[in-house]
Amino acid sequence: MTFDQLKGYVDMGNEIEFTHDGRKYSITYFYPDDGDDEDVRISFCEFYKETTEVRTVEELWNDVSRYGRSVGEMLSSIRTDDIRIF
Repeated sequence: MTFDQLKGYVDMGNEIEFTHDGRKYSITYFYPDDGDDEDVRISFCEFYKETTEVRTVEELWNDVSRYGRSVGEMLSSIRTDDIRIF
């Protein structure tokens, strides 16, 4: 998956699941309890582990990492067919 593809999916509000190095990950959204749409964040996590919330796709792609690999490196290293989009 490219950065532009990820940005398009996030802009449309799609949720994403993928597997990298045998670990399952998801990209969803964090909605604050106060209902303020300005505070909606992109949420990234390995299944059943702590999440990381960011405001932009750029932050998600470049700054969030797990096991020494950024989200961008993970997504760009797997086949698009192996990524589930909801």
